[in-house]
Amino acid sequence: MKYHANLVKSVIEILKNVFESGDHADKLIDRSFKANRRWGSSDRHFVAETVYEMIRWWRLLSKLDEGDWVPGSDAGWARRWATYELWRHGRTVDWKWVVEKLGIQEGTFSANEIEKRILALNVEKLGVRTSFPDWLVHRLAQQYPIDLEKILTALNRHAPVCLRVNALKGNRDSLMKRFKEINALVEPHQEVNSAIVLQKRSNVFSTPMFKEGLFEVQDVASQRVAALLDPKPNEKVADVCAGAGGKTLHLAALMENKGILVACDPLKYKLIELKKRARRAGCSNIRTEVLGSTKFSKRHAKYFDKVLLDVPCSGTGVFRRNPDTKWKLSEAETERLKGIQKEILSQYSKMVKPGGRLVYSTCSLLKEENRDQVNWFLKVNPDFKLIKDDERRPDLHEEDGFYMALLERVNHSAENIPSETH
Repeated sequence: MKYHANLVKSVIEILKNVFESGDHADKLIDRSFKANRRWGSSDRHFVAETVYEMIRWWRLLSKLDEGDWVPGSDAGWARRWATYELWRHGRTVDWKWVVEKLGIQEGTFSANEIEKRILALNVEKLGVRTSFPDWLVHRLAQQYPIDLEKILTALNRHAPVCLRVNALKGNRDSLMKRFKEINALVEPHQEVNSAIVLQKRSNVFSTPMFKEGLFEVQDVASQRVAALLDPKPNEKVADVCAGAGGKTLHLAALMENKGILVACDPLKYKLIELKKRARRAGCSNIRTEVLGSTKFSKRHAKYFDKVLLDVPCSGTGVFRRNPDTKWKLSEAETERLKGIQKEILSQYSKMVKPGGRLVYSTCSLLKEENRDQVNWFLKVNPDFKLIKDDERRPDLHEEDGFYMALLERVNHSAENIPSETH
């Protein structure tokens, strides 16, 4: 295997920023691509694949490199990369090449020692073998005692690239035809009629179809959320934790651009990005609201027909896409997020009118963020009832891990109207 020094240097620099500065891997990779526009597709693939795989398997790599890792040391980062190459691909990196091409003067690399540790991995505990923090393995084990290893294994696989057809500008058949014209391998999802799955990863953002707003990149599980809320044309709908608007755009399409759709988020820059995406998608019924107090929810008490609460969560269901999250997440952070989830449920459920509906959703696999939160809410809010809920798992459904619950606010006045007699 012939390595290119500039690519390996980029991998090491990205990893340093992820683990030392806490930066997001996807943004660092994108920045690296923009700074090196002459890289070909194989160069970009090497950088992105190596970075994501090393992050995904960081704990296991740490075990293989045990005792030799020096935080902040260039030689340490290079050793970790060389360890990855040997473990993942069976390729022994020549340390002389590292010294000469990467400019690293200290350190050594013993392939024989690493190979011995690789052979001994099968006796290591599950957290090491699957490369997950022990505290998280323990929490998942309590919830999934039988399927635990299957779930952890699935979370380490590559996520498929899924697209959501923008129904405001076309249909699935016409979009698939456009993709086939550029020799892209795509197939329709068997259950979700808005979804297309790519059979081979490619840069879909550079296609004319993306620039025309014919689709968004969105996992199938995420597409199920707006569909569960099922907003109708001319209804009043609020997406409270809208972020950059992936689900908001789906809601607008389901509403056929008719009615009121308010996208809310405390971060203004995310709503600015949402507006850009909405223009490309041809969504015209969206208005945005920056949340900074309880005024909005009080002003709109019992106003909306439908409310979506896609709340901040641990992100344990999307480790396939964001492997760096599992090293940034902590038990304390999950407890903090659970408090935020309860606050959002309590405050913004008040905006649902009697007879209206609410969807609570997370991209988490932790029951404490999912059904437990819904059960708590229903206990303290007897004017709501659970219609149905759904849990999606990467090991069972080949989708991101998601939870979604559809709740309805009971219309007591309607219940008290005597039925007609004939």
